[in-house]
Amino acid sequence: MLKMKRIALGALLSLGLTACGPMEEAPESSFEAQDSQGLEAGCTSLGTGITTHACTHASNPTDHVSITASATRVTSAPAISTKHKAYDLALPSGAEGSVTYVPATTGSYAFYRTQNVAFTVINGATSATVPAALAHGVSASGCSLTHVSVYDLTAGTTYIVATGPASGSAITVVPEFLNDTRTRYYQDADGDGYGNNSVSIYTACTPPAGYTTQRFDCNDTPGIGASINPGMPEICGNGIDDNCDGVQC
Repeated sequence: MLKMKRIALGALLSLGLTACGPMEEAPESSFEAQDSQGLEAGCTSLGTGITTHACTHASNPTDHVSITASATRVTSAPAISTKHKAYDLALPSGAEGSVTYVPATTGSYAFYRTQNVAFTVINGATSATVPAALAHGVSASGCSLTHVSVYDLTAGTTYIVATGPASGSAITVVPEFLNDTRTRYYQDADGDGYGNNSVSIYTACTPPAGYTTQRFDCNDTPGIGASINPGMPEICGNGIDDNCDGVQC
């Protein structure tokens, strides 16, 4: 009896939500996998979301932390492991300097910086150099960051980050964990600026062509679907849900 009541209640709730139009998807935090996600195969550049986030820290004076880098590559060098900080590194004159980074979670980490100078990440336990999974220049309006490289790191491991020599014997480094700044993009096959809820990617990389952050397109068919999306006015009597609200007038 209790089971039947629950079924009936669920049916009524479903009807009520349908009458109100498209239902909001759950927040990303509730349906994204909690396991760490590495850099996707085929990623050629980081997206505007993570770059904008890094630039925000670089532009905010309260996020800056001054660090005097070690003259040698040692695991006792000062750490730059706190999230959401821009580290201003004072390097030895005319030489490289070293700091350490200890990731809290296994995954891919981006190191943004203000100069394109030598930048090496070394596993402090094995002395092995960690290869960059991705590296490219950065060009964002009003942002001092000019270059970024991404490394796959293991939680709890102490990594030595060696950089320089740099102009002025100083460089700013902004570390970012890719999982913190991934964005969900939805396939927009008809090019109307609204995407298909059921076809999406979740990435910190630049998305492929034909994807948008807008969703709730109820007809994403190329050509005929371009005039059907949540931004269109409803036309009465044409038998089409023009604005994707779940009803026709």
